[in-house]
Amino acid sequence: MKYIVRLLTFSALFFLHTSFKPAKPAPFTVITYNVWNGFESETPRRNSFVAWAKQQQADVIAFQELNNFTQTSFAELAKSWGHPYAVIVKESGYPVGISSRYPITNVYKQIEGMHHGCLYAEIKGISFFVVHFSPFSSAKRLEEANEILQTLQTKNKLSEKVIVLGDFNAFSPADSLFYITSGVRDSMYVAETKNSVLRNLNAQHEIDYAVVRSFLHHGFYDSFSLLHQPFDASYPTKVFPGTTVSDQIKIDQVLLSAKMKASFKSARIIKDAVTDTLSDHYPIMETFKAQ
Repeated sequence: MKYIVRLLTFSALFFLHTSFKPAKPAPFTVITYNVWNGFESETPRRNSFVAWAKQQQADVIAFQELNNFTQTSFAELAKSWGHPYAVIVKESGYPVGISSRYPITNVYKQIEGMHHGCLYAEIKGISFFVVHFSPFSSAKRLEEANEILQTLQTKNKLSEKVIVLGDFNAFSPADSLFYITSGVRDSMYVAETKNSVLRNLNAQHEIDYAVVRSFLHHGFYDSFSLLHQPFDASYPTKVFPGTTVSDQIKIDQVLLSAKMKASFKSARIIKDAVTDTLSDHYPIMETFKAQ
């Protein structure tokens, strides 16, 4: 009888030990998405995004092209995918913004001298800089990148946890091998000969990597290069049928400081039935160790 009691006691203790282990912390998930002229101001397109965003369950979403949104309307919409915190950089033109499951603090709106404006915010001890650089000029983009770096330096953040993300309209040197044979440079050159506004190649009429390199020289890492994956384009989507390899580019970037790199886990460009046609850009999702 004593043996049976001991056995039952041991079994109960074993059950308690194995059944009440603390849950493994969920990874911290971040998405950046250019949502194409504020979802083209189309309600069905906006509703599709809300349903999609609910499924992704990201902790933070960085947005570009929140056209026709105000701070109030953006914050209200963000609640529909479970983000009670949201900030937009401005209420005109092509604003960037950020929404979060967690409080957003120390917001800084960098608008002067920027093509679209950029947004700095802190969430769970991470400094986020949401960017949308000029689509017309490589020289202007480099100016904007240097302004962002100067702001981070002024805030003494370059050695802290930082994520710079968004639509850079700029190429990463990590993708240069793909572009050598893709024909992208030639397509861009032809476009520049037809439109004097476009100056996206560098002064030598070659693909410009200086914008992303400027961040790399300040200790940032191209998150996709950490994975050694084959090239994957973030633009264009299937809203533009009949595109060729010379149209495929990756201009949406997520750059990580050394401290943020230490908790980096994964990155992918999300291509599914929704994102194929929701915008002209595909979103990028990145996961990190629990913050």
